[in-house]
Amino acid sequence: MNVYDALASAIYVARQNLTGAAIDTDDKRLRASGLYEDWAEGAYTVGDIRNAKGQTWECFQAHDTATYPDINPENAAWFTFWRPLHGTTPETARPFVPVQGAHDMYRTGEYMVYTDGKTNRCLSDTNFSPEDYPQAWEATA
Repeated sequence: MNVYDALASAIYVARQNLTGAAIDTDDKRLRASGLYEDWAEGAYTVGDIRNAKGQTWECFQAHDTATYPDINPENAAWFTFWRPLHGTTPETARPFVPVQGAHDMYRTGEYMVYTDGKTNRCLSDTNFSPEDYPQAWEATA
């Protein structure tokens, strides 16, 4: 993330705090993503959020990379411990990540940017890409 992303995220979080609103949804976490640290080796607990590979991720299974060094964004083991956050607006859409299970499936109303560069809105809960199940997706841009 760059300084402008961090500044926009800080303004967003400050506004949420002023109104008493929590940063409690994937979309809100994505809007605040410029404030999250980049992923690095270490111990993680459920709910930790980090940025890696153009995505913002939430840890859903505690682990320590000192014990399990294969748990990193470059290895398949990553998806057993981390899930990508999905936005609910075109502005919070992130690059498509193939679904690994129920914990990271795309839900109705979520957005992503597919490999062709188009932003897509999910029309029905799905584990599939727009190529594999086009009726679950609508290109919006």
